[in-house]
Amino acid sequence: MITYMAKKWIISPNITKEFQDRYPELRRVVLQLLYNRSIKEPQIVDKFLAPDYHNLHSPFLFQEMNLAVDRIWQAILSGEKILVFGDYDADAVTANAVLQQTFRYLGVEISSYIPDRFSEGYGLSVEAFQKIKDTGVSLVITVDCGTNSVDVAEFCRDNGIDLIITDHHEITGDIPQAFALVNPKNPNDSYPDNQITGVGVAYKLAKAILSDKDKVILQLGVEESEYNSEWDKWLLDLVAIGTVADCHSLLGENRILVKFGLKVLTKTKWIGLRQLVENAGLDLKKDRIDSKTLGFTVAPRINAAGRLEHADIALNLLITQDFAEAITQANRLEDINRRRQDLTKRIISEAKEQAEQMLDRKVLVLYNPAWPKGLVGIVAGKLAELYKRPVFVLEKGEVESTGSARTGIEFDLVDCLKSVAEHLAKFGGHKQAAGLTVETSKLEDFYKAVLEYAENNWVEASSEPTLDLEAQLFAEDLSFETYAEIENLEPFGAENPKPYFAIHNAQVAGFKTVGSDSQHLQLQLQLEDKRIDTIGFNLAYLAPRLSLGTELGVAGELIVDSWNGTKKLKMKLLDIQIYEYNQTITD
Repeated sequence: MITYMAKKWIISPNITKEFQDRYPELRRVVLQLLYNRSIKEPQIVDKFLAPDYHNLHSPFLFQEMNLAVDRIWQAILSGEKILVFGDYDADAVTANAVLQQTFRYLGVEISSYIPDRFSEGYGLSVEAFQKIKDTGVSLVITVDCGTNSVDVAEFCRDNGIDLIITDHHEITGDIPQAFALVNPKNPNDSYPDNQITGVGVAYKLAKAILSDKDKVILQLGVEESEYNSEWDKWLLDLVAIGTVADCHSLLGENRILVKFGLKVLTKTKWIGLRQLVENAGLDLKKDRIDSKTLGFTVAPRINAAGRLEHADIALNLLITQDFAEAITQANRLEDINRRRQDLTKRIISEAKEQAEQMLDRKVLVLYNPAWPKGLVGIVAGKLAELYKRPVFVLEKGEVESTGSARTGIEFDLVDCLKSVAEHLAKFGGHKQAAGLTVETSKLEDFYKAVLEYAENNWVEASSEPTLDLEAQLFAEDLSFETYAEIENLEPFGAENPKPYFAIHNAQVAGFKTVGSDSQHLQLQLQLEDKRIDTIGFNLAYLAPRLSLGTELGVAGELIVDSWNGTKKLKMKLLDIQIYEYNQTITD
């Protein structure tokens, strides 16, 4: 009988014997993980376990890719002015850098325009394009934005600018009549993977541009024998960063892009990116660089520039060829990121004070004139996770209030915003993350409309805290071989989460509290003939309940701890279940 547990454990149903027998070469645990991700058919299993860069879909499966590429080569060969217009987050900045580096490789000088988050707001605007027109630019390529910019597309048509939109956002209204629209979410398109991000689409465009071998060789002025048909692989580290940063599915093409991007990152050609990573305290040759590194170390630094100052700082770092400038810009970015962290903590604290007054509501809409619009997305994400409901956080302005929405539950933010569009100046985004601008005088009406939508579209979730676990581990699973096969499922992220496991009926073979305040719990567990060390951060409060021989269950992830050249398999604990009866064990 269980006498203590913090959360209700929900363990995925076991795979069938039939499924296990189909793949005798794979361990049960790995098969369970594949099954949990609906990866069941032999061909899909093989592609997932051994992703191949050459299995990427052809970029020309986008219906207007040929049109876009022909126009770009026309501009290159005739010496027209080309500009890349991008948003200011990590997905857009890396997408911008992908195209900048591609054109640089071809020896083509192009310019960039990133709107100022604070004075111009998100996306394309007629005012910005008037400035662009005045510089003589005749071809604009957008990255990670433009899908819903009907007015700007019309301005471009009327003013002699050809607009190529590359984006991945949902279309919320009329489709803009641009020269070309390259977006996997375009309902008129048939591209087979609609989960690639803004940087993924930009990379597809880069590959398509470089696929015209004859033109590339002519442009480079080299012999055919000197031509590198796979130069574009050097862009994959940038693609991986932007893909992970945008929290899109890491199945399908994104898995291939990130998997190979992580490999490229260890030997990156981009000196600014190398300096950014070094400033973050990482060694590309020695440290483990994975999707978590990209999501929690690299991407936040790139995002920080646009959140507090201007995203040009991050873009210039990613494309610089000057070592001294790389050091200067990376140091500047590190300082901005520290400020971002401090400000975020303060805003979260203030937003929680507001939120605590309205926890009877299904959706939280929070605003304050002192919350910079560059940070509200982070705050919304933290609070959505904390309160398990959709959260809108806005910087309240005198005329307009601008902010972000996040949800950690089943709730379609874009559909919600579409339904209350009469109260909005503009909006866009994904089901789980969106941006919006509201007339400040309409904030209360907007909130009422959102609550009404929630009442009619709410999927009730259990109030009992739960922990989703992938499988139960047995003694034979506690091996480096099992760990290695699990790690082969990297990169982990959206739709391919880091796997957490349960162990039942283990006995305490030793325990102690550790940490500066003795707040953590170290446990040595005996499971049949195997012993494994575990660490439970902030679980020391359970120590008084334990004694040698206490029988319990644990939930957590397998990790490898390296110390003085020795590797040890361990488990990082998320939760503990303590059973009623005790047994004595002996060494």
